[in-house]
Order: sequence, then structure tokens, then C-alpha cells
Amino acid sequence: MSEPSVIYNVKDLIRELEALEPGLKKQLVRDAKDVAKPIASIIKSSIPTTAPLSGMNESGRLGWGVGKPANSVTIKFRTGRSRVSAVTPLVSIWVNSPMTAIADVAGKGGNRKAKKVTSEYAYKGGKRRHAVTSQGRVMIQRLRQKNLNNFVYPNVEDSLDDAQAQVKLVIDRYARKVNRKLN
Repeated sequence: MSEPSVIYNVKDLIRELEALEPGLKKQLVRDAKDVAKPIASIIKSSIPTTAPLSGMNESGRLGWGVGKPANSVTIKFRTGRSRVSAVTPLVSIWVNSPMTAIADVAGKGGNRKAKKVTSEYAYKGGKRRHAVTSQGRVMIQRLRQKNLNNFVYPNVEDSLDDAQAQVKLVIDRYARKVNRKLN
């Protein structure tokens, strides 16, 4: 994927749109989200409906498809600034199920040597440390063996640049409307 296009002053644009004609902001958001709908449907279809590993079928909060379906996807439009990054995505696609996200990113780390014991931490007025189990490493190993990790991004990475350009065109179209009215 290429470098992201940077669009400045989207908040000002949205404020001007609402002043120009009420409801234009809602239409801008709808048009921008429509660009992401084909990508979201590809993501939904690439997520397995059954758990990749048998231990993921638990009924707890991290069970496969518990609470939200495993292939639940949300398209979000956001103009506020990020507290973490210098660039905030205007349109983003979120996978809602926690275990789907865990299985997808499993093994994408730096493969550094894992600690056998945690660092000391405060616990009930004292200090504590505990042993680290091998559950995470085994889960990653099994997902990789079955090629069941990293199933979201590879399926859509070819269409991301095109979608980014389309969102930029949507923003430009509404910016031209504001500029026409101001001039």
C-alpha cells in the first residue's frame, strides 16, 4: 500500500457543509462509507464462520462469535484527531469480534524470545510475579500450521489504494461545493 493521502481541515469542511445546507454532512459520510462497503463485504466473506481451533469455541467473552458474530464488520467515519498517530483515518473498517481480531493478528509480532516469568508488579499492597504459559505460542503455531491466521488484510490490500483515492474524490467533491458557495 502506498503512503496515505493526507486531507487537511475536514472538520472545517464539515462545519461549512452544515452551514451551507443541513444534511450535506450526513450525505458526505454516507458517500465516504459507501466506498468502503465492497471492502467490508470481502472481509466478511474471508472470515471463517467456524472457529479455526477447537479451543476458540468457548462461551466466554473471547469465544469465537460470542457476543458479536465472528464476521461482524463496522465501517466508521471519523474526523477527530488521533491521540496515538499523527494521521487519523477518515474511513476505517473494524472487525468487531475480539477472537476474530486475535486470530487474524496472531503471529504478526517480532518473534522475540518470550519471557519465562513476568516482571514484578504491584498486587494487593505487595509485589508479585508469575510464570508465563506457552498457550499463546502454541495457538500461533497451530494457526500458522493450518494457515488460518492473517486472513483479513491479504484479501483486501489490493483494493485499499483505489478506495483511498475514491474517498479523496468524495471529499474533493464536497469541498468544491463549499468553495463554489463561498466564492
